[in-house]
Amino acid sequence: MSVADEIKSKLDIVQYISKTVPLKRAGSGRYKAPCPFHLEKSPSFTVDENRQSWRCFGACATGGDIFNFAMKQNGWTFHEALEALAKEAGLGASP
Repeated sequence: MSVADEIKSKLDIVQYISKTVPLKRAGSGRYKAPCPFHLEKSPSFTVDENRQSWRCFGACATGGDIFNFAMKQNGWTFHEALEALAKEAGLGASP
């Protein structure tokens, strides 16, 4: 198992994103909110708990996994996201 896969297995994307985005349940394992990356009136940002992924169906038209969200939200490189998420997952020193 890669370090990235281990991090994904330890961190739940819904819990991680809900720290900064007010998610509301929108069905079985799905959550919605206004996209944190652009202004909008109707929620177009969805998080799928079962797939551990997110997607903006609005102006961003982008999505991904917990790493993609952390990178976009914080302006991080993949390596920076890997280090921060590893620390949050309790995996100790940076990989």
